[in-house]
Amino acid sequence: EKFDIVKKWGINTYKCTKQLISERFGRGSRTVDLELETQIELLRETKRKYECVLQLARALTNHFYSLVQTQHALGDAFADLSQKSPELQEEFGYNAETQKLLCKNGETLLGAVNFFVSSINTLVNKTMEDTLMTVKQYE
Repeated sequence: EKFDIVKKWGINTYKCTKQLISERFGRGSRTVDLELETQIELLRETKRKYECVLQLARALTNHFYSLVQTQHALGDAFADLSQKSPELQEEFGYNAETQKLLCKNGETLLGAVNFFVSSINTLVNKTMEDTLMTVKQYE
């Protein structure tokens, strides 16, 4: 009984080793798990889609950062005009406060978008990349 188990193990190991060597030297066809290959290709496609999302989110961050900086400058300009134009002081003051509030809320949103970009970056460039490298090692 033990001899048969060892014999089956030896034959199976020999066949697997022979197949592996044939694949490595290009003499035999590659053993392929079709379901696994489909999942790997799906992961690659998903990674490409997330890379596109990451690129768009980075562009959004850059544009939104510029918008927040513009609102800050506009708030300062309105505050300055409020001091220099007594007849329109109330209107300029209101506009200055509005721009400063928009700037403050924009900075909060910018922080959230930066966190989102960081998380997507980790997913795409670390998690998915490591998974695909592991898959490549076993090919």
